[in-house]
Amino acid sequence: MPKFPDPTKDYGSTPVTGAIDLSVQGKEMGTADIKNEAPPLYVAPTSQEPVQPAPSLASTTVAAPSSSPFRNLIPVVIGLGAIVVLIVLAMVVIPMFNKKTIVTTLNYWGLWEPSSVMQGVIADYEAKNPNIKINYTMQAPKNYRTRFLAAGTQADAPDIVRIHNTWLPMLKKDLSPAPDTILKVSDLSSYYPIVQKNFVSGGKIYGLPLEIDGLALLYNEDILKESGATPPSDWNALRKLAFDLTKTNPETKIIERAGVALGTTNNVDNWSDILGLLILQNSGDPGKPSETAVQDALTFYTIISTQDKSWDATQPNSVYAFATGTVAMILAPSWQVSEIKAINPDLNFKVAPAPVLPSANFAWATYWGEAVPLTSKNQTEAWKFIKYLSTPEVLQKMYAGASQIRALGEPYSLTSLASSLANDPLAGPYVSQGPNYKSWYMADRTFDDGINDGISKYYEDAINGINGGSTIAAVIKPLDEGVKQLLLKYPEAK
Repeated sequence: MPKFPDPTKDYGSTPVTGAIDLSVQGKEMGTADIKNEAPPLYVAPTSQEPVQPAPSLASTTVAAPSSSPFRNLIPVVIGLGAIVVLIVLAMVVIPMFNKKTIVTTLNYWGLWEPSSVMQGVIADYEAKNPNIKINYTMQAPKNYRTRFLAAGTQADAPDIVRIHNTWLPMLKKDLSPAPDTILKVSDLSSYYPIVQKNFVSGGKIYGLPLEIDGLALLYNEDILKESGATPPSDWNALRKLAFDLTKTNPETKIIERAGVALGTTNNVDNWSDILGLLILQNSGDPGKPSETAVQDALTFYTIISTQDKSWDATQPNSVYAFATGTVAMILAPSWQVSEIKAINPDLNFKVAPAPVLPSANFAWATYWGEAVPLTSKNQTEAWKFIKYLSTPEVLQKMYAGASQIRALGEPYSLTSLASSLANDPLAGPYVSQGPNYKSWYMADRTFDDGINDGISKYYEDAINGINGGSTIAAVIKPLDEGVKQLLLKYPEAK
């Protein structure tokens, strides 16, 4: 998968206003108020009207107030209603206005992709989920695994991490599987078969890849055309073509142009992946170096340098050598395509599927997936975000963003998107191999300080011994013992 740039080279009520109308008071006064007023002065009758004797005070009768039993309850009911309204305001309405949205921040420790590629999809997610904030940082690959494990429950500890497809035997106890309500194993039917093998354990998903990647053959179009050759599809054809394309100074015996970057460890990028592919294609078990199939693969790999002299330890780094035209063919993952383009934009090269052995049409996978540490306090929200990232629309948007800053983005992990890259001359061969990808714990540049680095070191010592003149028989015993001892530390490794 793309790792460019390679760091290792040098996200209450309205107040009353106005005057009070005092005239209303008089209109609303009841009889109780009237009976306490002074009686009006006596007015003499006019001559036209008959004079009536003034009534005596004793004969005057005043009407009694209404004696209804509900009359005094009305103010009580009104008062209780007002209290209820105030309680509702205090407990429901006012808190609705004062309540603040609780925002969950997800710390996302990414690899390879800069913030410029991720910020668009993150902004889209945050707009749809205002209660979520994504804090994305692109981490350095060196000691990445040990660093995120050491972060634990610190304030800036990651909620989302990127793990290699070979890491589950080391990390299962440290990861939170996806809840079935978010992701089920059946959901992986839309991915390449290798994904379920690498990221599922005990019926649970522990990682979800946003890309797929592996080894493909990169060849210099001009050099092959000059020789009238076509890219080899099997290992024997590759060996012969490499021998024919190699140019050696007849006097100094120095290789001036190598045929293929194979046979050594110090200057061949992805040498452990290449050897792992050879072993698997030869029906060998890399965990059992004493097998004849493993020894035959070791012999084939080193014969390029020890016997054919199509490559040797004096050559520059294989990717740089290819970019500068001093080696005709290399095997590399897609992210190194971008690296080569950056070194030499004018290099005329093409990509083809990796060579195979008869009846062993396997390809080598080395890729990454997003996971959630067990220490995360926001595991459910983290998995929701990972599922969002894995949707076709988002993957396409990230690929487009990455393609703006390098030669190509990360090839899609969804089989439904394979057709969109099938005709891409650079990315097409990687997705075309997808159904045939296999993997083992010999991946280069995972910087895991664990299973890959450990097993590769034992194989490295064996290859260096062979190049130094030792026999296969001499290097196999320490190799076999070392690999078996390391695998005992990771019982889930298969």
